[in-house]
Order: sequence, then structure tokens, then C-alpha cells
Amino acid sequence: MNRMIRLKDIAQKAGVNVSTVSKALNDSKEISSEKKSEIKKIAEELNYRPNLSARALVGKGTNSIGVILPEIRSNYYARMFNYIENDVSGTDYSLIMGTTHFKLENEIKYIQVLSSRGVDGIILVASMNDEIEKTLDSVLKKYKIPFLLIESFIRPRNYDYIMIDNRYGVDLAIDHFYNLGYREIGFISETIADKSRLKGFIEALEKRGLTCRESYLKSGEERFEIGGYLRMMEMLEEPDYPKAIFAAYDHMAIGAIKVIHEKGLRIPEDISIIGFDNIRESEFLIPPLTTVAPPIKEMVDIGMKTFLDKIERKENSIVQHVSLNPELIIRKTTRGLH
Repeated sequence: MNRMIRLKDIAQKAGVNVSTVSKALNDSKEISSEKKSEIKKIAEELNYRPNLSARALVGKGTNSIGVILPEIRSNYYARMFNYIENDVSGTDYSLIMGTTHFKLENEIKYIQVLSSRGVDGIILVASMNDEIEKTLDSVLKKYKIPFLLIESFIRPRNYDYIMIDNRYGVDLAIDHFYNLGYREIGFISETIADKSRLKGFIEALEKRGLTCRESYLKSGEERFEIGGYLRMMEMLEEPDYPKAIFAAYDHMAIGAIKVIHEKGLRIPEDISIIGFDNIRESEFLIPPLTTVAPPIKEMVDIGMKTFLDKIERKENSIVQHVSLNPELIIRKTTRGLH
């Protein structure tokens, strides 16, 4: 096994003391540019790697950022991580990612582990439980690192968060159906998506004087395409099923479309359907899916600008709460009721 190269080894070869090496590798203004270049060249020749744990213990950070996501198999969260990665690519920071599967205990574990390992900040995506605020408070007090919450189901007053206005997006979808002449509208979803989309759906119906029929609300534990498939199957078993369907997100809409085709029904002639998220596949479906498009890139870019500034400038104590509106992308899965 190769021996770990230490600052002492670099100092011995450069003919300086360890303190000078440390200052040079940390770009201290006390060391001349020529001496910095010489010491950094020696460090590279010796294949020196800094001890990140030691840096964290003395409060110097590790040039790393923790990203805690609920999952990455969803196109929505995969795109979000990609945009975070793009915003970090031009900096000296690297990313450490963990997935929680929407479980509070996993969120707590990752926050505690990442902070103890000296990350310079933590991004928490789609947190669902108010209890997490206690963990944020304790970590902030101990490690004094910034947090950024993206698309969170909670709204902690003392932390930066940026989100999409889901209710506004759902209202856009229902308004489109209403303007096309539909007065009976069904909703297919699953238990996690219900938290961000169900209440907005009911409010959008009531806003237009429409009745929310319980038999037209189909939700279950199954997620993604299989969830949409099963819930749409249940909807079509209703004797007077609705001719307009709002799917909580595009993956569920894809599953619903498969059932509709299997039953010999046409889209949009027999049933109109709208999704949410505008995932990459939505415009390539047959027919292309009408969907609500959240500004994911803009959301991430705005949040990351503030977040990275707080990492670099510890004195930045301004707390920002930002909500962005999505837009409706009208394609071929909706048409006027005849």
C-alpha cells in the first residue's frame, strides 16, 4: 500500500515549513505567486490529496455540497439534479447525492451524515414532513452551513426555499378543460402526489362551480405508469366515467393512455387527458400530451445563485422564499367537448 503523502513531505522537498505549504495550497495572499506555483507543482508530482475530514474539523469545508433527493427514477427529479449539477460545474464544488424515498428518517440521516463530513451546504429537495425543521435547526446551530429547500412540501420561515406553485398549475389544467366545455372531470393520482395536487384540483373545480364527485377521484399506493394504468382502469369501470382526466403527473398520464387505447377508446375524441411536469417523453407520445410545464431550470438557477453566494459569503443572512408559476403546454390529447 502506498504511503499517504503529507504536508510535511511537500515541505521537505520544497525546503519550506509546513505552515508555508498549507498557506500556498489554500491560496493565501501571504505567499508569493511564484512560491505557490512551485509548491503546487511539487504537491501534484507527489500525488498529494488533502485530508477532507481534517479540513472539516477546522471549519474550512470540503468544497462539496450535499444534495438530498426523494428519488432519481422520476424524470422530474433527475432533471432537477442535472440542473443543479450544471450550476455547480463552473465552481470548485463537487456534489454528494443521497435519495430518501420520501422517508423522514432518511432525510434526517443524510442531513446529519453530510454535515458531519464537512459539506459546505446542503440542498434538500421535496421534503414532506415539518419535523425535519428540528434537524435543520440543530445542524445549522452546530455547523453553520446554509440550506436550500427546493420544491418542498413544507415552508420553514427561517430557511431559503424555492418552489413551483402547484395549485396555479392545476388551475391552468382545469381552466383549459372548462373552456373546452367539460363539466365532469376525473382525477387520477397516488398518495404522494395527492399532497401537492389533490387540494388544488378540488379548489379549481369549486372555483368554477363544479362538483367534485368522489367516484371521480382515483388514488392509490402504486406510482408512475402502473399507478396511472390501474387508476384509469378503475375510472373506466364507472358507469358514467368522465370524458376529461387530469393526471397528477405525466408518468401516470402515460399509464392512463395505455388503458384508454386498450379499451378501444380514442384520445382526444372520446377522452381528453392532461398531465403535469412536461417530462421529456410527453411530446413524443401518440398523441402528444397536453401538460402543465413547471419552470424547473429557472427554479434551480434562482435557488442556486442565492445558495452559492451564501456559501462564499458567510455574512449573507437574507432569507428568500420564492414561488414560480408553471405554464400549460397544449398539445393533442385535449379537444372541445362535442
